Amino acid sequence: MVRLRGRRAGADPDVVRVAPGERGTAQSIAAGLRAASAGQTVLVAPGRYDEELLIDTAVRVRAERGPGTVSLVPRTPVRITAEATLTDLMLVGADSGEQLLRVEDGSAELVGCDLRGGRIEVSGQARAVLRDCRLTGARLAGLYATGGAVVLLERCVVTDVDGIGVVAGESAQTTLRDTWIDSVTGSGVRARGTARFELTRCTVVAAGRNGIRVEESATVIGLDVTVSRSGGDSVFAFGSARMELTGCRLTDSAAAGVVAADRSQLVLTRCDVDRAGATGVVCRDEAEVGISAGSVRGCAGNGIFVTDHGAVTLTDTVLGDSTYSVLHVGGTGRLTATGALVGPSAEHGLHAIGASSVELTGGWVRGCGLAGLSTADSAGVTATGTVLAANRNGVVVGSDRPVRLTGCVVDASGRAGVQVGVGATVELTDCRIDRAGTAGIVFEQDSGGTVDRCVVRDAEGSGIVVWTGASPQVTGTWCTGGAKNALFVAEGGGGRYVDCVFTDSAYPAIHVGAGATPAIVRARIRDSELDVDVDPQAKPVFEEIRLTEVARSLLPPAALAAGGEPGLPAVAGASVVNEAPIEEARPTEADLPELLAELDALVGLDRVKQDVQAQIKLMQTVRRRREAGLAAPPLSRHLVFAGNPGTGKTTVARLYGRLLAALGMLERGHLVEADRTTMVGEYVGHTGPRTQAVFRRALGGVLFIDEAYSLVPPGHSNDFGQEAIATLVKLMEDYRDDVVVIVAGYPLEMGRFVASNPGLASRFSRTLTFEDYGSSELTDIVEAQCRQHEYQLADDARIAVHDLFAATVHGHGFGNGRAARQVFQRMTEHQAQRVADLADPSTDDLLRLTAADVAAAGSVA
Repeated sequence: MVRLRGRRAGADPDVVRVAPGERGTAQSIAAGLRAASAGQTVLVAPGRYDEELLIDTAVRVRAERGPGTVSLVPRTPVRITAEATLTDLMLVGADSGEQLLRVEDGSAELVGCDLRGGRIEVSGQARAVLRDCRLTGARLAGLYATGGAVVLLERCVVTDVDGIGVVAGESAQTTLRDTWIDSVTGSGVRARGTARFELTRCTVVAAGRNGIRVEESATVIGLDVTVSRSGGDSVFAFGSARMELTGCRLTDSAAAGVVAADRSQLVLTRCDVDRAGATGVVCRDEAEVGISAGSVRGCAGNGIFVTDHGAVTLTDTVLGDSTYSVLHVGGTGRLTATGALVGPSAEHGLHAIGASSVELTGGWVRGCGLAGLSTADSAGVTATGTVLAANRNGVVVGSDRPVRLTGCVVDASGRAGVQVGVGATVELTDCRIDRAGTAGIVFEQDSGGTVDRCVVRDAEGSGIVVWTGASPQVTGTWCTGGAKNALFVAEGGGGRYVDCVFTDSAYPAIHVGAGATPAIVRARIRDSELDVDVDPQAKPVFEEIRLTEVARSLLPPAALAAGGEPGLPAVAGASVVNEAPIEEARPTEADLPELLAELDALVGLDRVKQDVQAQIKLMQTVRRRREAGLAAPPLSRHLVFAGNPGTGKTTVARLYGRLLAALGMLERGHLVEADRTTMVGEYVGHTGPRTQAVFRRALGGVLFIDEAYSLVPPGHSNDFGQEAIATLVKLMEDYRDDVVVIVAGYPLEMGRFVASNPGLASRFSRTLTFEDYGSSELTDIVEAQCRQHEYQLADDARIAVHDLFAATVHGHGFGNGRAARQVFQRMTEHQAQRVADLADPSTDDLLRLTAADVAAAGSVA
């Protein structure tokens, strides 16, 4: 190594000029440095310089003719130990895996330099500033800061690195501003030790592993940073590291958007996590994550996944469009969310399992395919002021710790508003459960809890359903507008109901099954055809019951309250009864292509699809003739769906209603499901009102009557079902333009049903035949179940499933789609037993279903 010191060259006293072959100048950069004194400039003429340099004098080295004209190709690293400045130089390394430039001491500044084929290292107590520089072609790392070094990269590009873009270790402090990092095979940015990284307005693109990785006790602070298309997780934190990101965008990662592990801490403020290839945010071990005023959307896994002892705090965060549950909390993890907007999701909005704890305040959960809120195992959830709307089930409680909801609204659930599972407990206070698709609140076997000062209204079934062994305590609660009973206590059910109002139900206000023992005290029953329906074997207690506008009463006089017209019991939140319900938007003609595409996407059913599409084209023509003032041809919109169970009849009926609404042929296009139990009463005079009530709810939509032939059982000419059919035929005539009726069941039995009444034969002139699914279609259904529930079907398993269905006789009553789902369930049960025997199962073990699992599933039911 040559050490250069000496007099300056050239006429300018502040400049030493390097120009090989030119008289009066230094013939090499080394000679120029040797001639230069502190504070002078070494001006380098264009050319290639194969030199080894040690810069230990405070000088400035600059390309005379600007960027790209001077190429320095050292065999060993250029070393800087003084306060030196390099401007517009190109440094090219001989080995991309070795150091190209090493700043060992002092303060180095590189401006407009092009650094190729080797890494930059800054160590000890050195300082380095790189501005408008390009680092490319290095191996292992583009820049490595260690010791107590202080480094600044401003408006730089780090690219094409076979390793990590920028690394900071030990106690180094590294700042990146307006810097671009892309095409690195490792992580874009990595901090470890006690290092500190600050990134401002930076971009990390196409990192092979993590966009930003922080480990040990390091700290990363990011402002307005974009991390996209990472080959692993966009952001990964481990050890006791801390990361604070503000106004950042983490998008299109191959794996998770954010992972916090070990004891790390992450704070994300106004950040967006979009389109993660797996889960949006993972918090595990003992990590802590805080997210405020940001979003997590479009994830291929969960939106937020908390497990082990992890803790996540969400404030005013938007979360949705996830393939699996938006929020999943397991282990002993903790989730606290304030003002979170959750959904849609194909699965749950919030799924809490294990011994986890969740606290929700405000916000809403909407559009989830399973449940807005679901618990299992020993998970505990508290929600205050949260709205759960348009989910398949509003709340499903399956844990042995109580779920507490206060001041919440559960609206427009496809099935139950609140479903309390076997042995589970719920505490509902000042809540409103509106427009549930089946029942408002369901207490399953041996469940319990409290319902205090709540309102349950407009359920498509009963308001509150209490099954065998369940014993809830219900006080000060309204049940109104139910399509069945306001309160249904099944065989062996119980509970205590005090100061409640049961009103405007289509069936008797209160039903009490055999052996049931409910205590109903100081209740108000009004606007009902019949107050109670009590099984002779039941043992209910009725005390101080007040009746208003009840057509018939079966209560004993001793059960009625004394005195005149009573006042209503005080019910907190009762004023909300007159609020306008949340209505789902009616399909319009603009939705027609999407609805037809949804129909076409159904598995199999080619003949049915053709028939429905033909009906739609016919109705489009009818509508256009009417708009043109021409007479419309005769048109019957009512249909017979003939086919075995599980062939998609209900699904197609629901789509048919929405299609007609989109064409303007129906007002709403909603689906109301009915069967014999819904329409036929137990005594004379009971069937007509029941059938009218069901029909009334279907106005503007589709009335779907499953197993319609059960209304006319063979050999029972005096059966009440004939009254239901007569009532139905008249209503179809009176409201011919306001409703579509679809009757469904086995093909042979449906022919007998239509022939049983001349009015039916004239109104149901078109039959759609739902053929059994073939082996390939049933296999497709199993694969769809795998995708929905996070399983993978191995190639040999798919062949085995197909062979299983091919060997199955598709006789009368074959389960079709239901059979496929049962096969999938038995496969997962066998896989669970198989994986439980593994000492340390991998993720692939947990995901994959094999041919052995198919064999264990046995025959098709």
